[in-house]
Amino acid sequence: MEDYKEKLFRYRLEGYCCSEMLLQLGLDEKETENPDLINAIKGLCGGLHTGLLCGALSGAACLLSFFEPEKASYMIPALVEWFKECFGSYNCGEIIGDEPISKVEKCPVIVAKTYEKVKELLEENQ
Repeated sequence: MEDYKEKLFRYRLEGYCCSEMLLQLGLDEKETENPDLINAIKGLCGGLHTGLLCGALSGAACLLSFFEPEKASYMIPALVEWFKECFGSYNCGEIIGDEPISKVEKCPVIVAKTYEKVKELLEENQ
């Protein structure tokens, strides 16, 4: 069975962005498909396609709501605080910078660490 890092790599090769990869992992976990959800979440890619709010962060907030809609309102602030401490900013452009290679190097790490944090928050709030 593929672990989540292998899936993230495969999704990236398939052209998924950060927010899409996170939600697809959630769908995989629930053993369901929802192409409309993945298409909708595409709007969060690349910091709302402006370099603003990181798609990994906004996608992770959506993932928390996907799994625990009633508890997400207090898990999301913890996620946001952790994200800022871990990556220094909420904004894609500030985290990645102007170098195209930074996106290739940094984004997979950010998505993987953020997914791990989502799993941790979900486990803590069972």
